[in-house]
Amino acid sequence: MNPNSVEWLDLGVIDYDEAFFIQQKLHEECWRGLRPDVVIFQQNEPVITCGIDSDPSHILWSEHRLREVGIKVKKVGRGGGVAYHGPGQLVISPVLHFLRYRETAYLYLRSLEDVIIFLLERQGVEGRRIEGKSGVFVGNDKVAAVGLACSHSVTMHGMSLNIRPNMRHYEAIIACGLWDVGVTSLEALGHQVPSYEKIRDEWLVAFSTVFGLRPEPLKSKNYPKL
Repeated sequence: MNPNSVEWLDLGVIDYDEAFFIQQKLHEECWRGLRPDVVIFQQNEPVITCGIDSDPSHILWSEHRLREVGIKVKKVGRGGGVAYHGPGQLVISPVLHFLRYRETAYLYLRSLEDVIIFLLERQGVEGRRIEGKSGVFVGNDKVAAVGLACSHSVTMHGMSLNIRPNMRHYEAIIACGLWDVGVTSLEALGHQVPSYEKIRDEWLVAFSTVFGLRPEPLKSKNYPKL
């Protein structure tokens, strides 16, 4: 097996728990050397995820109101605070031996941000970092969030890019604990938004450019399922 080979898999619109079960199993197969590194794409059913640094007060809506609109709440093992995921948002989970590609976790995270910045540039959008904050911003509004976990030197979780999610759902949280910034999407920015599949493919192009790798579609469709 080529140690620098990377495959990708698109789970489509999927419940968070089911997607995370698949990610966990693929992660174990990767660190055990049973399959190449893999990048997982998905769109989640509406869910608020609470990272290990999250503050419960950053969920602004009551449990009753969240249930009424169909938003679940999950505690997760990634870094970072409270985040929202839902249809219309591209969630990318690179399950990678990151030290093969970057010397430190910090540089790896910054490189993932570079992937989004490069993708946005190809869409005619100027993305940027804000010092002291993770993710990618357009002006003062966050368009992509990053939150990672690592076990056995293989990463989990990853990043999310807002294409055309239900932006009203963001009123339920203080996204990533950032009181002083807003949240936006490609659609909200007023740009002609390509399809989900087009943005996914653009992410793969950007990833190839930044990391010098060419991910191939997952060779075996026999991946773990809940």
